[in-house]
Amino acid sequence: MKTIYECSQSKALKWLTVIGLLIMFGCIVLEIWCLQRGMNMWLGMGVILLLVSSIVSVFVCYPQYIVVTDEGIGIHTVIHTRKILYADIKYIVRTDKDFMRWNNCIRIFGISGMMGNIGIFRQSKIGTFQAYVTDNSKAFLIIRKKGQPIAISVSEPDEFIPYYLKGGK
Repeated sequence: MKTIYECSQSKALKWLTVIGLLIMFGCIVLEIWCLQRGMNMWLGMGVILLLVSSIVSVFVCYPQYIVVTDEGIGIHTVIHTRKILYADIKYIVRTDKDFMRWNNCIRIFGISGMMGNIGIFRQSKIGTFQAYVTDNSKAFLIIRKKGQPIAISVSEPDEFIPYYLKGGK
């Protein structure tokens, strides 16, 4: 049996994403305007390339949905689906809404805020972990037998609870 859960964003995160994207697009337009006014071409093109690659990388890494099958859990992004087999899962823990809060968690590599918390993070209680969290209030932490824990969020956490209770066993 295959079940698909969307990775919905919280209302605040949606607004933060829209505002962030508008600012980035505004900076690109400003750079193009400055290039037309005689700015150093290499500097202007470098800034534009950096901004465009930042926007593209965010969309490429963004988790679109979580796929749950009889074999395990998959995290689907634009590029691929990362599979976590039940045999590799030690247990799954439901997190509280402050799990990825700024004073509780450090971002090592990735993004935090715009589009969600995606990347590698560190927390004093669990150590280093990978995150695909788009809504902190609907997050789960998958503790694996080998490797770093993985944090995910699903749009309907109450429907995900049977898999959460199964815990990979």
